[in-house]
Amino acid sequence: MRKSPHSVRVLFCCTGVGIFNRGLESFFREAFDGLKGTPGLEAWLIKGKGERKENEFPVWCLPRTGQCARWLGKMFNRSAYAAEQWSSFFPVVREIRRLRPDVIFYSDANLGFQLFFRRQWIGVPYRLLYSNGGPVSPPFDRTDFVHQVAPAYHQEALAAGEPERKHFMVPYGIHVPPLPRVDPEAKAALRRRLNLPCDPPVVLSVGWISREHKRMHYVVEELSRLPEPRPFLQLLGAMDDSSREVLALADRLLGPKNYSARSVPYAEVSDFYRAADVFVLGSLREGFGRVYLEALMHGLPVIAHQHPVMDYVLGGQGILGDLSRPHELTALLSRELQTPRDDSTARERWETVRRRFSWPELAEDYLAMFNEVLEKKEVRVACESR
Repeated sequence: MRKSPHSVRVLFCCTGVGIFNRGLESFFREAFDGLKGTPGLEAWLIKGKGERKENEFPVWCLPRTGQCARWLGKMFNRSAYAAEQWSSFFPVVREIRRLRPDVIFYSDANLGFQLFFRRQWIGVPYRLLYSNGGPVSPPFDRTDFVHQVAPAYHQEALAAGEPERKHFMVPYGIHVPPLPRVDPEAKAALRRRLNLPCDPPVVLSVGWISREHKRMHYVVEELSRLPEPRPFLQLLGAMDDSSREVLALADRLLGPKNYSARSVPYAEVSDFYRAADVFVLGSLREGFGRVYLEALMHGLPVIAHQHPVMDYVLGGQGILGDLSRPHELTALLSRELQTPRDDSTARERWETVRRRFSWPELAEDYLAMFNEVLEKKEVRVACESR
């Protein structure tokens, strides 16, 4: 591969950083932090909220969590998330014209479409690299290149006739904390600080607290089938109007004292992993599933649905089953809760994440992807002539 005459200039663009904590926003926050010191890379981060500091620029937008974005989304029969992206367009363009990046790395499709169709008006010959963490299925005809984060979606795109030169397979990375160790006294103290019970095992599920996608209702129902005394269930994630149904179900099947549902800042999520005994997620499909890595690197056993993406991410360290079936998670949980946790098993889970997904291990792959995007002139000409 030809070396670039200068460091490749990459704009990490995600308006949700500082506003919302889904997997996409967590990834862009960590990707920028994990890659910004890489030799040969000049990186900037556009975010929706937060302090303006070196190479990090908050831009004005209508946050998806606010009334104005919800009202605007309803007016156009779209989501508040889409409204947030629309509102950020001119502030983002201002930063693009100022910084003149080689590559814009993004996952927010509605904003990306505008940057694709308005490129000539914007006047900067950037390349658009869409990170497909959603995931979205082909065709990918409104972006220049696609960052696929799991082999299954990369293969799906090529099977649909997408040009191979347009797609890159590089997994999500993650910041890996120090090696966990089994310390019952520290764990008990942490549970007291988090207002978690000290005696029963704690089952943790992290994600949008809703029936849709993350299927938190399934986790509640399966846990309720375990014999008493049951484990304590901690649900952790974003909540909205759709969360009420899940919480009402948990009140009825588990009882208010036997579960908790919370939304906490991303920096505090690791405390709950360290306090838990088992991690479960009821979703049947994931774009990647960074929460699986978060659980593994804290030494937790992970129960997930049998799916090619989950199988790839967990790398043989997970407990997979058909979570579309009633009683399946109940059986898997019952068996896992009887398995003693030890240092060697926790260390193996942590090492799997460090070796496969830590930023130091993946930095060269990301840099190579950015440089290839910059160097593929035949794609650039085709994109600029549209």
